[in-house]
Amino acid sequence: MDLLGYSTTVLDICLKDKSRREVHDILRQVFVHPTRIRICPCVTDPWTRKTLEFLGGQYNNEPSHK
Repeated sequence: MDLLGYSTTVLDICLKDKSRREVHDILRQVFVHPTRIRICPCVTDPWTRKTLEFLGGQYNNEPSHK
């Protein structure tokens, strides 16, 4: 069930140490709700970065991990 469709929250997500399946799920959510998900700028994989940019993903200015 897609809970982002029922709320006005914005999620800050880091892709560090995520599995391939988790990254795929996040990309799908960015496609559906591009303004409600902000991605940590630590994404280094060129394919993932280009895909996020294509889908309209927004990057957070500060990393969400320490």
